Amino acid sequence: MADDPDIAPGGRQDFVTRATETLSTISAFWILLLAAIFLYDIVGRELFNTPFLGTHEIVGNSIVGILFLELPSTIKRGAMLRTTIVYHAVGRVSQRTIDCVSYLLGVLLFLAIIFGGWDAMVVSWEIQEIEGAGAFEVPIYPVRTLIILFSAICALIYLQLFYVAVTGRAEAERA
Repeated sequence: MADDPDIAPGGRQDFVTRATETLSTISAFWILLLAAIFLYDIVGRELFNTPFLGTHEIVGNSIVGILFLELPSTIKRGAMLRTTIVYHAVGRVSQRTIDCVSYLLGVLLFLAIIFGGWDAMVVSWEIQEIEGAGAFEVPIYPVRTLIILFSAICALIYLQLFYVAVTGRAEAERA
């Protein structure tokens, strides 16, 4: 526990770690809700010939929401996709360089998502964008907002990781 950089003195987790784990838990419950919708749709379709209307729309938008709720935790834990063959073959300085470049690319990616999606999010709120027609309609603007908000959170987490990598704090805490 003392070696874990996410644990503050006194045995408490830092705010970012607690927040990302909370978001991950919310996404897990969202997945359970989707499983219940799937079950309801399948049972309704097969036994009563009445499927759950809107399953397609709910699932399509939920997958994006779940992904963006999971991203901060995945980034914070260092669990993003990484090829370790080169990383483990180089020295500490090169590893820090790879980390710094990766973190900066992460910041740029999520800033690009924010800047690229901002206008679409604003328009979506203005027109109250929905998906589906007829019996079941799903609002799209909350999902677009979720993407922008969690892209900002992911960019901030990458900035935090960049700072830790540049200052060498992570290596000092591991030692």
